[in-house]
Amino acid sequence: MLNTFIYYLFIGTMFTMIVDIGTWYAKTRGINVPQDSEWTMNTRITAILIWPIGLIYFLVGLITVLINNNNNNNKNN
Repeated sequence: MLNTFIYYLFIGTMFTMIVDIGTWYAKTRGINVPQDSEWTMNTRITAILIWPIGLIYFLVGLITVLINNNNNNNKNN
């Protein structure tokens, strides 16, 4: 039981770290990142605890973008 909880927190920490690195990388590449997307420590802790919800939103957004890009590429051909 304790091992499962530790794995859950570890995955949440890795997910939060990936989001932070992605935001930092986007800023260094000159991509406009909204100022309100800056995470505080409270936001990070919340993300670590509810990471499955964030992962679902990320995957839905990723799939939507990929489908839209694929549809746009097909229209141009």
